[in-house]
Amino acid sequence: KDAAGNESAASSVVNVTTPGVVITYCASKGNSVADEYIQRVQLGSIDNTSAASSGYTDHTSISTNLEKGKSNTITITPKWVGTVYNEGYGVFIDYNQDGDFADAGETVWTKSASKTTPVSGSFTVPNSALDGETRMRVILRYNTIPSSCGSYDYGETEDYTVNITAAVADTQAPTAPSSLASSNVAQ
Repeated sequence: KDAAGNESAASSVVNVTTPGVVITYCASKGNSVADEYIQRVQLGSIDNTSAASSGYTDHTSISTNLEKGKSNTITITPKWVGTVYNEGYGVFIDYNQDGDFADAGETVWTKSASKTTPVSGSFTVPNSALDGETRMRVILRYNTIPSSCGSYDYGETEDYTVNITAAVADTQAPTAPSSLASSNVAQ
């Protein structure tokens, strides 16, 4: 229909396909893995053992589901090639899928530098997290707690995919206790 009100017949159908949104994350990389690197990451169905890399490894083809409101435990095992050094750790998840780890709550777990192996920490996925696949970044950094972006002298960054799912309602009725007993009952 034009501005004068003249209406024409419908034309042929035209199909249009637009590319999906590609999110680009900031770079994070250890400049040397000669002394230490991430040997193993465990979270949900992720149980990934890896060798020394170039300081950054893209493991986004490996994923696990994380349920909103549920507590999760991540375990990171460092590998020292020789001398055991103090290592700091950071785990970051892009809960709102905006391409960064800078929003409140997206630093999900950190550990100050230590020689502990393995290290574990717990976090709960917030109910405000968007459903669907997003990036999780795991960093081991020599002698300090890492930030989510940038290069650093010693250590490694590994990226994974997590699939955020809605909370599952508990529909199982509680079991009644049995074999109860009491003794020395008084008023």
